[in-house]
Amino acid sequence: MPANNATSPLRFGFRAWPWLVLFLAVVPAIWHVVDFPDDIDPEFPRVARPTMSRRPPPAYRLAEPGDTIDRVAIYFSSAAVMLSIAGCVLERKNLGLWPGMLALALAAYWYAATPGPTFDGWHGWGPRAILEPASPMVLKLLLIGGMCAVVVVVMASIAAYRGRFSSLLNLLRERRAFGLLLFAIVLVVLRQFEIPGVEPLGYWPRWSYTLGILAFDLALVGMLTGAPRPAFSRRALLATGGAAGWFALVVGGIWITWYHRPLNRLKTVESGKIYMSAMPTKEGLEVAQARHHFKTIINLFPENTRLRSPRLPDELKFAKDHGIRYIGNPARENEDDESSAFLDSTLKIAQDPDAWPILVHCHGCMDRTPAWMGIYRFVVQGRPLDEILTEIERHRGYRPKASVTLLYNRVLPALAPEHYRLDPTANLLKRCAEGISLPGTSMTGSSKGAPNSEAPARVGAKSVPHAHLPNLTAPRRSLEYHKTLRDPQTYESAISS
Repeated sequence: MPANNATSPLRFGFRAWPWLVLFLAVVPAIWHVVDFPDDIDPEFPRVARPTMSRRPPPAYRLAEPGDTIDRVAIYFSSAAVMLSIAGCVLERKNLGLWPGMLALALAAYWYAATPGPTFDGWHGWGPRAILEPASPMVLKLLLIGGMCAVVVVVMASIAAYRGRFSSLLNLLRERRAFGLLLFAIVLVVLRQFEIPGVEPLGYWPRWSYTLGILAFDLALVGMLTGAPRPAFSRRALLATGGAAGWFALVVGGIWITWYHRPLNRLKTVESGKIYMSAMPTKEGLEVAQARHHFKTIINLFPENTRLRSPRLPDELKFAKDHGIRYIGNPARENEDDESSAFLDSTLKIAQDPDAWPILVHCHGCMDRTPAWMGIYRFVVQGRPLDEILTEIERHRGYRPKASVTLLYNRVLPALAPEHYRLDPTANLLKRCAEGISLPGTSMTGSSKGAPNSEAPARVGAKSVPHAHLPNLTAPRRSLEYHKTLRDPQTYESAISS
């Protein structure tokens, strides 16, 4: 009797390990909505940086379509596809539910890889495109056909147990999959609903879907425990093929997600008029140009410096080949990289219908471009500062750099004096920068700092500010890049075009 008591906790722990995995997976979801970043910007340590959002800014960025949570869902759904294929192979003489499981896994994979809604109004390839008026009829028919095929395969798999459903339920319970499958169904269904008044928008539904797919994976693992065990060599072959297949699915899913957002950090500033992004690639420009037909590109980063992007030659060539007006920041090394004249000119161009649609970018769309967007919203659109700062926080997944506070204190009173005087958040920004010199502050602080390369959202009191993260620009430097680096006039001629 004592021996049984001693072994029962171990036996219970062995049977409950899938639920323990699910419980541990919830921990990061909760962590990211309770831990507010509170580090100091070492570039301007005396400038206070209040958080304007209700929840920690990193949580808003994690909840964006195609960002971290959706990426994890791609990983889990890819695993579900390969586990289902393994079940079909191992139990091919008595497939049972495995074809239906494979159909559900493929549907889950497609849903995870086609995030929506898109940031630029494109209809996308996901199930939501069925209801979009702009979606091609061919796409709608393919999506409807795919959904019908999934339903037919699932129903056929269940129908195979007609008259013996009790044995099916006993089989699922025996393999510890029944509860996990029910839990997965509930979580996946909850993905379609928002919790009223709870921020960040989309955060908990995306976590619900991701955890649901994880529960589905764990159920499939349980079902595989009862499958025939082949010889070791065949098991090794299946494991190798499964790993290769999983990797291929992940790469494919990430590519599909990229096609939905071909320009990194792409977002709409004003629909049909102004869009912003990180430094574009040639491939991304080709996809985005086919959708939006940009007439103007504004590069806010001072490329006449040693921090010039290696993607610049491709962008200049693309603009020339497609007849796009290219406007670059003319600042040089050791100069104020965001002069009042350049800011005034870009704001004027942004209001010119002949220049629309406009793509505004820097290197990472984390500092300069969001700051410019905030100025545009305040000066041109008349938006309140608290709304603007909140939008910047959620776009960056982090509080704005201290230099943005200094920049706004310097330029907003001159560009929109009456609006600035009446805005209650303006006084807060003044108090945040008491005793700090304003003249000479550029859009991102010092032109000698590291480029504002995109970085993953950080949380925790000891987070490293984005300004001091390493440059994530691809290390490959083309001959064209080295040529433009040696000959600044190559870039200057593009600025004036």
